[in-house]
Amino acid sequence: MAEINFLIHPSFKLHGVSYNKRSLIEHCSKSLFKDNEVFVFILDWLSDDLNIKIQSSGSTGQKKVFLAQKNAMIQSAINTGKFFKLKEGDRTLLCLPISFIAGKMVVARALVLGLDLFVQKPDDSPIKDSSKSFEFVAMTPYQLEKSIPYINKINCLIVGGSPTRPALQKQLFNNSLGVFETYGMSETLSHVAIKSLSKGENGFTAIPGVSFKSRQGYLEINAPYLSNLPIITKDKIELVSKTKFIWIGRGDFIINSGGIKILPEEVERTLSFYYLESFAICGVPDKVLGEKSVLVFEGKIPSDAVNAFQNLKKFERPKNIYCLKKFERINGKINRLQLKKNLLKLINERN
Repeated sequence: MAEINFLIHPSFKLHGVSYNKRSLIEHCSKSLFKDNEVFVFILDWLSDDLNIKIQSSGSTGQKKVFLAQKNAMIQSAINTGKFFKLKEGDRTLLCLPISFIAGKMVVARALVLGLDLFVQKPDDSPIKDSSKSFEFVAMTPYQLEKSIPYINKINCLIVGGSPTRPALQKQLFNNSLGVFETYGMSETLSHVAIKSLSKGENGFTAIPGVSFKSRQGYLEINAPYLSNLPIITKDKIELVSKTKFIWIGRGDFIINSGGIKILPEEVERTLSFYYLESFAICGVPDKVLGEKSVLVFEGKIPSDAVNAFQNLKKFERPKNIYCLKKFERINGKINRLQLKKNLLKLINERN
C-alpha cells in the first residue's frame, strides 16, 4: 500500500480561516464541537488510521458499513479536482449530510485540494440566504430544484444521489453556469462519471482514472485506485465507449410483468414531463401477471393522472394508481424499498 502523504493541503481553510493539521485538530477537539459530525469526520481523517468507516444509504438495498482507504479517497478527490479544474482557495459548500459518502467527500476534497470549506446545515435551499458565492457545490436533485433562483451564486454545481427530472434538465439546458449530474455510489467513493446538464448531454463520461465495460447489459467499473478488481453494478446501461455510457435504470428494481421486463426509471422519465407531484413506479404482486406495475403519488393524485399514460407503451402503463401521504427519503433520494413496504401495507389494509 502506498504511503498516505496528503491528508491536509497547506492552503486548506474552514470558513475563511487557515488551518494546519495541528491547529485543525485542536479546533475540532474543543468540547464545544465534540458532537459536530463534520468535526468528528475531520478528526477521523487526520488520525493515523489508514481507513474511514463508510455507511451506504440503504435506498437500493440493505445498509452496509465498510472501510474505505484514505488513499482511495485522496485519489478520488484529486481526480475530481482535475476534471473540474479546481484551484486551491476555491470556495466549496457542504450542504449534504456528512453521514454518507457524498458529504464526506465534500470535506475530503476541501482538505486534499486546499479549498475554502463552508458548512451549511442540509436543508431544501442551502444557498438561498447565503451572501457568499462558491466555486464548487454538491447538491441533491431536490435541493437543486429549490435553489434554481439562486444558483448564480455558484460557478460549478454537481448534483447526484438520484436521477434529475427531465423538467429540471430542461431548465438547466444552455445555462451559463456549469451544472453536472454525477454517477456513483458509496463503493466508488462518490462519483466516477459526469454528464453536463448545461450542455444537455445524454451520457456519463468517466473521470480521470476510470473506465467502463458492459457485462450482460450491466455497468462494470474499472478504477484501479479503488480496487484491483472490477466493480460490478446493478445498473442497466448502454455502453457508448470505454469512458462513456448512457444510464437506463436499476436492474434490481425491474418489474417482471407476465414475462415482460419494465424498468421503473424509464417509465418515470416519460411521466415526469406531465406531473408536478412526486411519484414513483413500483411493482406489486399480481395473481395473473406475477407482478404488475403501479403508479404511486406522494400527497395527492392529480385529477388528470391517467391522461399521461397515452405517452407510454402499452406494456408500460400502470395497472393501478395509489397515493401515500409521504415518501421516505434518504439524502434526498426516494427509499424505494420502504415505499414498496408502505404500499403493500396500504393494499393489504384495503383488501
